[in-house]
Amino acid sequence: MLNIGADPPLLGQKHYKQSEIDIEQPEQDERFGNLRIIGCNLIYNNMLLYERYYAGRGWHGIVADGCNLPFADKSIDVVFSNAVIEHVADQAQMAREIMRVGKKWFVTTPNFWYPIEVHCKMPLVHFLPRRLRHQLDVTFNLSVKGELINLLSARQFLRLFPNSRLEPVRVTFYPETLVVYGPIADI
Repeated sequence: MLNIGADPPLLGQKHYKQSEIDIEQPEQDERFGNLRIIGCNLIYNNMLLYERYYAGRGWHGIVADGCNLPFADKSIDVVFSNAVIEHVADQAQMAREIMRVGKKWFVTTPNFWYPIEVHCKMPLVHFLPRRLRHQLDVTFNLSVKGELINLLSARQFLRLFPNSRLEPVRVTFYPETLVVYGPIADI
């Protein structure tokens, strides 16, 4: 399994008991202990910590761009990416790379149509024009590291992964997260 956007455990979180942690990555779930996982992230220090933490399990971390993966076609059994694609400028290229290297994939992103922007926890801000969103981001430090998030609708997300199935995930009144997995022929 390739985890695009992998982080070392508890990065940026307080230290809670395992049962109280929101499991966002397969490495955090003990049920996935028998998998062979490669973590992938652009941040060298994150992958260094990832390597140190998971060395006993034989999992490896690599510094790589999700839009230019260093793997042969269909060389990865499953490509997993949780809430990364909305941070990428060339989302179509990332999707192509996931489908190129992966025999199967499981990719999530926050739903554009959910009324609260999940990164900054502000209502309706993601519906504003790009220039105004950028001004708000800079003025109020709303986004992660000053980056502008590009949320996707279900239609846009499925267009990026044409041979996939899309499932909206709802915890509250409306789907907060979108999941694509595929290819359809293998489902």
